[in-house]
Amino acid sequence: MKTFFALVAALALLPIATTSIAKSTQPARDESLAQYMYTVADDFIVDVYYNGERVPDSRRQLLVERFGATVERIDVSIKRGDWVVFHVVNNRLRWGGAYYFAVAGIKPDERTVAFSSELVSGRWSCCDNPSNVSRFVADRDFLASNAAQPIERPWHEGDDLMKQQAKEWSGAPVWGTSRSTWIKFVAN
Repeated sequence: MKTFFALVAALALLPIATTSIAKSTQPARDESLAQYMYTVADDFIVDVYYNGERVPDSRRQLLVERFGATVERIDVSIKRGDWVVFHVVNNRLRWGGAYYFAVAGIKPDERTVAFSSELVSGRWSCCDNPSNVSRFVADRDFLASNAAQPIERPWHEGDDLMKQQAKEWSGAPVWGTSRSTWIKFVAN
C-alpha cells in the first residue's frame, strides 16, 4: 500500500515538472522567436508568405545586390507555430549553374540567431510543383515530409554574405528540386 501511495505522489508531481521544463525551453505562442530574418539568395526571392499571406514589399529590404544575387532583411516576427514560405528562383545558365538560399531568423535582442536554414530538423520543406503551391503556402503541414534539399553547386559568396549579416549563423543553404522552388520553414 505504501508503494502505491508513493507512486501516486510521484505521478502527481510529474505534470508540474514537465510544465516547468516546457516553459523554460519553449517560448509561449505569443512570444517572438525571431524579430526579423536575413536571407541570401542566388538569384533572388520572388515572394515571401507568412502564415499563408504574402509579405508586403514594404517589409522587405534589399541590403546587397551582387551580380543579381541578393541579401534581404524581412521584417516579420516569427512565433512558435508560424510558417514562412519563400519563392526562390535561379537561372541555371549563370555562373556554371551555382545557386544558393539561406535564412537566419534574428531574436528580439537583435544579436542572436534564433533559427537557421538547415537540413536535419525536418522544419524545412520544399514544393516544386506549381499546381501544389497554393496549398503549400496556405497549409502549414502540407508537404512537410518533402524535405528541403542540399545544394549541389553552392554560390561561393553565399555563406560569407550570410555571416556578414548574422555572425552566429551556422546553418546550411537549402533548395528544392527545380530552379524555381518554394521553401517552407515551420517554427516549432
